Amino acid sequence: MIKEMDIRCHLYGESFSPMKIEKSTGITLENKIEVGDIVSKGRCKGELSSYGNGELCPQDEYKNSEDYGLLWIVETLQKYIDVFRSYGAKDIDLVIGVFYEGQCNFVLEPKAIKVIGELGIPLQVSCYESY
Repeated sequence: MIKEMDIRCHLYGESFSPMKIEKSTGITLENKIEVGDIVSKGRCKGELSSYGNGELCPQDEYKNSEDYGLLWIVETLQKYIDVFRSYGAKDIDLVIGVFYEGQCNFVLEPKAIKVIGELGIPLQVSCYESY
């Protein structure tokens, strides 16, 4: 039984600017790092970041939907992927974390899968047993 799905799209690159994306599109990104920011966690903690990073995550109203916001993310990507790339998003990775009890069975809707394929971006799925 699926307890939760964490769906997010990682946008990053050596010249990526999450601040410019937010100003240009009105979209709010999470876990933002601008090139030159001091990194606050991880193996590079305390160092200046050599890349920009931001995560596109579904808003709460979409997180609580049947697909946990997957369609919202892929449709947002479809609409803005050229803008993301123009502001330095060299790497774009769609990541799904599935948290389950007992058995990890879940469904990805065909429309979302089709758009992901058309965008040519990788889809990573990781499953975690909930306790």
